[in-house]
Amino acid sequence: MAGGLSLYQEGASLLHRAHPLTKGVLMLSAIALAFIAPSLYWILGIALILLILVIVAGVLRRLIAVALALSLPITVLLLAVQGFANPANHTVLFAIGPVVYYTEGLYIAAIASLRITCLVVATFLFSFTTRPADITEALMQRGLSPAMGYVVQSALQIIPQTLDMAVRIQDAQRSRGLETGGSLPKRARAYIPLMLPLVLSSLVATQERAMALEVRGFGLPVKRTNRYEFADNAIQRITRWALALAVPAAIVARFVGWR
Repeated sequence: MAGGLSLYQEGASLLHRAHPLTKGVLMLSAIALAFIAPSLYWILGIALILLILVIVAGVLRRLIAVALALSLPITVLLLAVQGFANPANHTVLFAIGPVVYYTEGLYIAAIASLRITCLVVATFLFSFTTRPADITEALMQRGLSPAMGYVVQSALQIIPQTLDMAVRIQDAQRSRGLETGGSLPKRARAYIPLMLPLVLSSLVATQERAMALEVRGFGLPVKRTNRYEFADNAIQRITRWALALAVPAAIVARFVGWR
């Protein structure tokens, strides 16, 4: 089950219990390394590691649906554009009449689509195993100001909050007789009346949150106590540093001829 207005899914896996900063560094490092790695085999290795973590976290079924919905259309488009029209194409893979598909385009499309898939998987793996409030609390315990912590938490929650609000507005409009089914043009017209209530509701919710923070003394210059301390250990700290140092090391290796 998702946790409130977030993508978090309850669990007791090793990844769920890890320090939020460890998971954050893992996500950012995996994305960076996937885009720095020069060859298909290195990126496949990163994707395999992410897949193992997804299985360990127990969010495979949920993540497959999200990853396919986001990555599949982009992959199909890349395969078509790169395979047929990339300027670097010269080795014919197959030809059907005047239509020719090239090996170079397939390789370039595979690398690009795998990088995007790693981006999607790493991002949602982090979202499914980490509460937004936890990452904010962890950052504030490391010295981040409460104001910036609120900005980070709001950014992490804006998509699920908007989706939840859109569903409630759509249900309300449907109960008043708005047709939301049928052909694609009809569904497109049905979504237009949703936009104004969605924007206005978002503005009202923002004002209400600002008033709630002011009432609770959010801006007062007082020393704050932590709600709880996150479990951390030497293994996690070493892992964070190793992942963080792997990114600049990969950049240097790429410049000196990593292939």
